[in-house]
Amino acid sequence: MTKVEQYRILTTLVQHFDHDTTVDAGGVMRVPVSDFTCPDLLAQEQVVFFRQTPLCMGLSSELPAPNTYWAVTFANVPILMVRDGDGQFRAYANVCRHRGNTLVPEGCGINTSFACAYHGWTYGNDGGLEFVYKEDHFGPVCKDDLSLIELPAAELAGTLWVRPTPGEPIEAATCLGDLEEELANWNLAAYPPAGRQRIDGRMNWKLAIHTYGELYHIKILHAKTAARDLLGDVQVFDAFGRNARLIGANKKMNLLRLFMADLGRWPYTQIASTGYFLYPNTFLVVDEFGVQVLHFFPLENAVGKSRTVHSWYIDTRFQQHFLESAKSYADILTRFRTVVETEDYPVMEQVQLNAEWGVPPEIVLGRNELPIQHIHNVHRQSLGRKALPLEPMVLERVSP
Repeated sequence: MTKVEQYRILTTLVQHFDHDTTVDAGGVMRVPVSDFTCPDLLAQEQVVFFRQTPLCMGLSSELPAPNTYWAVTFANVPILMVRDGDGQFRAYANVCRHRGNTLVPEGCGINTSFACAYHGWTYGNDGGLEFVYKEDHFGPVCKDDLSLIELPAAELAGTLWVRPTPGEPIEAATCLGDLEEELANWNLAAYPPAGRQRIDGRMNWKLAIHTYGELYHIKILHAKTAARDLLGDVQVFDAFGRNARLIGANKKMNLLRLFMADLGRWPYTQIASTGYFLYPNTFLVVDEFGVQVLHFFPLENAVGKSRTVHSWYIDTRFQQHFLESAKSYADILTRFRTVVETEDYPVMEQVQLNAEWGVPPEIVLGRNELPIQHIHNVHRQSLGRKALPLEPMVLERVSP
């Protein structure tokens, strides 16, 4: 993000704060609760969003040098990502071609080859089959025909993308569009991994996304936690095709307004958290300590279960602070998890239960919940469903 854009956003945040509003236009959207309870819809989402669509896996720093690897199960697909000897990012189905065993245990490291724990078949990080144990007993095989199954992969603006189904190469415009240059300006590859955790919940995966898509709930639901730092009801939203950007501010903005009138001198990341929704299931947030990446998935193929994968990448300027203080990376992860598990997700689980009961038949999204409105319609349109209309705001109810 350029300094000019940061200045514009800070100016908008101040204006919104002064008028206690987030938007000046828009309307109400009604979402049928069947969107969170229909098994047939989930089956369609599984194919379109989690098989046929490129997914943001994380930041480039997960593979910091040639011959590094990262194995992870993503959307129920075991994926092996590598940076080969030439530094190129590549991805494979993490499955041995012999008997279908998972090839590499989840985790990351440095290696130029990978041996299956079942029969020892070994593959290079170029995907090629290098060794067949006792090939003279097994019988001759054409190693070229038994390479690892390569998945389309792309490294874009410091982020790693993989489509879980083999096919055509990934195009940058499909994933990031007009956001590519802005994300490149953050130099995301310079943020090393600091920790990862999984948070499961008894709610539809789209309801889990709701938790992170607006600040309207901050002052109420998080009155004793996040609201101590964040300014609720102050948010800037911009759509970028299927993606989106949503920006909030913390209470340091109030102090700077008193002591530093020139917004051009404000330290942007110390005041604002810049979040990006990356279609179809990812939030990437740049804040004062680094970058957080949140992925949302259906869990166990159940319409009412989801998994959130929370990854944190630290700003290297703060690494020494953690080393010299009593704090640890685990403290930050635990603090995040505690708020989500004790405040956010219990509410979402209750919403899910009510949706399954069918009461109410729909939920209502206001004009200050634009990011969630955007996400719902982007998902719907990608599935060939009709977009939900916006109803004009009713300013005053006239008595008959």
